[in-house]
Amino acid sequence: MSDTMIPTIEELTRKRMEALTVSEKAIIAHPAEYREIKKIIRYIISKPIEIGDYYSTAQRLTKLLKTMTQSGPGSIFHYFYTNIDPQQKGQARYFRANCIDLAQQLECIDHMRHSKRHIRVVH
Repeated sequence: MSDTMIPTIEELTRKRMEALTVSEKAIIAHPAEYREIKKIIRYIISKPIEIGDYYSTAQRLTKLLKTMTQSGPGSIFHYFYTNIDPQQKGQARYFRANCIDLAQQLECIDHMRHSKRHIRVVH
């Protein structure tokens, strides 16, 4: 697609569904890592992170996201992997905002999975 072409709603919807499908495959392949990502994200969103702890926390999350990207290109995890990783595009000032965005995307994936398979969450 060239810079002058504006994607249609149908194209954007199709790409979104493809990203969700690839992301779902990653979750199926790596359920423990997915649960750990959600746990870390909840912590980051709910607690203050000291600047001295930023790098180690971001690296821990990045390692998990990298594992999730192994299921194929185009997943939501790949986008956040590059944007959270401090050695790529990640910056401390955007860390919490990226984590909030990631949490929202994970909710969308979970919602899609629940609606397709009637999955129950047992606490």
